[in-house]
Order: sequence, then structure tokens, then C-alpha cells
Amino acid sequence: MLIAMALSGNLRGALWMLASVAGATGMTVFVRQLTPELHTSMIAFLRCVVGLAFLAPLLLKADPAALLRVRRPGLHLARGALVALALNLGFYAIWKLPVATATTLFFLAPVFSTLLAPLMVGEHVGARRWAAVMVGFLGALVALRPGMAPIDLGAMAAVGSSLCFAVALLLGKTASAADGPDSVFATTALLTVALTLPFALLEWRLPGQAWVWGGLLLLAAASSLRGYADIRAFAAGEASFVAPVSYLRLPSVALAGWLMFGEAVDGWTWGGGAIVAGAALFIALRERTPRAARAAPPPLGG
Repeated sequence: MLIAMALSGNLRGALWMLASVAGATGMTVFVRQLTPELHTSMIAFLRCVVGLAFLAPLLLKADPAALLRVRRPGLHLARGALVALALNLGFYAIWKLPVATATTLFFLAPVFSTLLAPLMVGEHVGARRWAAVMVGFLGALVALRPGMAPIDLGAMAAVGSSLCFAVALLLGKTASAADGPDSVFATTALLTVALTLPFALLEWRLPGQAWVWGGLLLLAAASSLRGYADIRAFAAGEASFVAPVSYLRLPSVALAGWLMFGEAVDGWTWGGGAIVAGAALFIALRERTPRAARAAPPPLGG
């Protein structure tokens, strides 16, 4: 507790984003494993249903006043709709693309977040953070490597998912400031169940095997961890600082894809992963110097 209190808001946000990376990696693996049994729209809906059941005990233990505090309902509704759409598009991309390629395209979300942060939440983005974010994005392109196949529906879905998710994250930051992160998390969990149902009805088929339900449970746990950690990360720190840490998903997912699905991870992928991880580390190290110290005037006579 004392250590957590001593950390700056941005560093706490970075730690929450690392938890999000772990959840995102697990989510990617479980989605890919379930696609032979269920359409991705059904996976998205059942993930939300099982996730809500998984979180129900936590929600019931929380302060009802905090959960029901919704001063900006429009923000909550818009965020829920964007998360539902991002889930459907993202799960489709994971089905159609190699998991490392899908994750590389998902890295557009932090870039979109940084581009939109000044407009949507009024954050100042310094030159060094801009440079680090762009270096991270270039690293993602290295992982994608020159000469990639023509853009298909899977790649378009990944880009669309990234844009929806980026806007949802920034809306979550604004809504968290007004109503608290617990309220945002609860409303998003409820709204995504309702808003993924129309997509699921187009491909409705309930799983008949126990292991599929087990996979959905693990998927819901991993995805819920990611969603909650994202909200906490962006509530604690600035979007332009926290977002680049998510680049660590690339080496994590690439390794999982190799171990679980035999998807070869070549030098381009590892090189790009090293670049984006280095960019995130640079930003984190910059934050180690307290802002007050950086802004303090020189001592008299110095």
C-alpha cells in the first residue's frame, strides 16, 4: 500500500496497463482456440455474459452508490457501444489473421489515443512522448514487415477495432473522472451484454461441450482483467503516457502464438517487439524523474 501510494499516477497507470497486457494475451489465445467451435460474434456475446456472471460477486460487494453514480449517461452508453463493436471486430481479426499480425494492427489503438487525447481530454503531449509513441508505431510496422499481403477483411477489422477501442478508452477516462472507475466498469459490463446480442443472433449456436464453456470462462476472466486494468490505468495516468505500455502485448502474444498454434515468429516480429518495448520503457524511465523536480527553479547562486 505504501509503495502504491508513493508511485506517481502515471507509474500506477503503467502497472495497471501491464496487467492489461497479461489479460489481452490470454484473451487472444482463448479466442483463437474457440473459433473452430463458435462464430466470433457468439464468442463475443458469451464472453460478455460469462464475464458479467464472473464479476457479479465483485459488483455486489462494491459500494452501490459508486456503481450507480452515472452523471454522464451518454458517455457510458457511447463507451459500451464502442467496446461491443471493438470486441466483435477484434475477435474476427484474431480468427482471420495470425495472432501476432492481429496484435500488430491492434497497436494502432495507442496511436489513435495519443492523436485524440488533446482533442477529447485536453491532455498536453510533449515532443518526447510524441516521438516515443511514433517510434513504437514504427516498431509495430517492422513487426508487420515490408511486403505484407494485401489488406483483407481481417486486417480492416483489426484497424476498426483499434479505432473503436481508442475512443472508448478516452471516453472511459472522462467518465471515470465524473463517475468513478467502478461505475464505468459496471455500466460497460452491462451494456456490452445487451449490445453484442444483435451480432450473436445472426450466428446463434450455444456450445455443447464442457471444455468450450471452460474456455469461455477463462476468456471472460482474461478479458475482464484487461478491461478493468485499462480503466484503472487511464484513470490513474495520462492517456499519452499509459497507452504506449500496451505495446508489450506484441512479444507476449507472438510467443503465445508460436507455443500454442505453431505460428512462426521471425526476426521482424522480435525486432519490432524490441523497438516498441524500448519506446514504452523510455517513457517509463522519463517518469522516474519527478515532474516537480524537473520544473523546479535552480538553487540561488547556482
